[in-house]
Amino acid sequence: MSNSEALDASIDGRDMSFKVNKTFYFSCLVLLSLWVVFCWKGLSTVIQIWYVNEIFNHGFFIVPGAFYLIYLKRRVLFAQPIKPAPLAFIFIIPTLFLYVIGIVGDVQLFLHAATFALLPLLMWLMLGTQAARTILFPLIFMLFSVPVGEQLVPYLQEIAADGAVALLRLTGVPLFRSGLYIEIPQGRFLVAEACSGVSFFIASFVIGSLYAYLNLVTKTRRALFVATSLIFPILANIVRVYGIILIAYWTDMEHAAGADHLIYGWFFFAFVIVCLLGIGELMREEKTQLEGLPPMNERVRVSLFVVSTCCALIIVFFGLYSLIQVQNKDSEHVMVNLSALSDDSCNQFGKFAVLNNPTFEKQVALKHSNCNSSILVAYFNEENSELASYLNRDFDPSKYSLEKSFSLPLKQYSVSVSNVVSPSGEKLTIYKWYVVDSRVYSTQERLKLQQIINKLLFRPHRGEIWLFATANSDSFAAKKLPSLIEYSVNRKLTKQGSSELVSWE
Repeated sequence: MSNSEALDASIDGRDMSFKVNKTFYFSCLVLLSLWVVFCWKGLSTVIQIWYVNEIFNHGFFIVPGAFYLIYLKRRVLFAQPIKPAPLAFIFIIPTLFLYVIGIVGDVQLFLHAATFALLPLLMWLMLGTQAARTILFPLIFMLFSVPVGEQLVPYLQEIAADGAVALLRLTGVPLFRSGLYIEIPQGRFLVAEACSGVSFFIASFVIGSLYAYLNLVTKTRRALFVATSLIFPILANIVRVYGIILIAYWTDMEHAAGADHLIYGWFFFAFVIVCLLGIGELMREEKTQLEGLPPMNERVRVSLFVVSTCCALIIVFFGLYSLIQVQNKDSEHVMVNLSALSDDSCNQFGKFAVLNNPTFEKQVALKHSNCNSSILVAYFNEENSELASYLNRDFDPSKYSLEKSFSLPLKQYSVSVSNVVSPSGEKLTIYKWYVVDSRVYSTQERLKLQQIINKLLFRPHRGEIWLFATANSDSFAAKKLPSLIEYSVNRKLTKQGSSELVSWE
């Protein structure tokens, strides 16, 4: 055994060799294996997201980075008493239940959050509270593996557009804004999703948190720097959008158009990170070196009862969600007949929505609308497709820009409304609602919650999204909308080949 190996095997008087602590290492291996098996769906789906979505490419490095941070703290860690912490069960049991909810409801946020919360909780269980406290940041840092943040894109787009327009007007650039479209005399710009700066925002938050942990000492400075890492990329992205449009204005669209502004964006991102680290260096503090840790001769303690209880809990929850999945498995394909609503004399109404892999989808021009309105219905079987998903968009962002969205209450129901505009100025109002088990839902959150409850109670949980798009007046929509919603609830859904319907005019 080399000197370094001997040093690592015996840290500050405690022998951490495998020979002496076989039970501890074997218990950790068993729990790690159970974590991988139990969270396999969460791990496989999150890896796919990390690989496909460049916003979350950093996810591959979070857990390895966290373990490296723990390795750097190994002397302090092993100077603490290592013993089981049954208190961790208070958090482990809800996390297991959250994972089951994520599986049952196909809520990937719950699935991934539970996956990467369970791992540090199991480490807390095995190491004990006092030891886990010394590596608290690396354990929390693992949560950065969760691919969350895309929901911020519309808000960041709006902030970027508002800020850029204010700066352009301040510098005297003539412009006209419609939704997320910014038009100057030389051309039109769209503050698209790629211009939201969400990649900058997430990367800056991760890097800022890591830098604060490694280089800052006081809690005040750490909190201040993390807050800076959140605000700075938003302000920087406003300047980036403003700069691109300003360059295009000065050069008559010769530069900063097309692929140019994407290249500028990456250089600007690197500049932002360098500036952020520069701010960090100005705030940097010298860390106090530990004079020496008291020797810890106490042996590592393992409770087979605690380990066995944890294994049993994981197995029970694994069996629970397997049972629910089997009970809810149903391949029946339900079709929707829209002939009672369709006006076949109209030309095809342009497709306005983007839906992610619906089981069945049908769009028709609406009767008595002068060919200015359309109904789109899509059914999702919740096996290869998901009804309540942010991938299902009311409007195609490549064709329309959002002007305003709000909830519209009716007598019995409520629907969500989106006012959108095309680059040519064509305006469209889109009304959206969901129908599951003959009930109407206006928001994805309420729908998803009800779907989870229905699954747990083995009730129908599959359904449809209804989209009513019209270029007509609000009074026309107000007249037709209640009848359309009533029809979506009360008409009879039948298997393919049947045409049993209620009338609608």
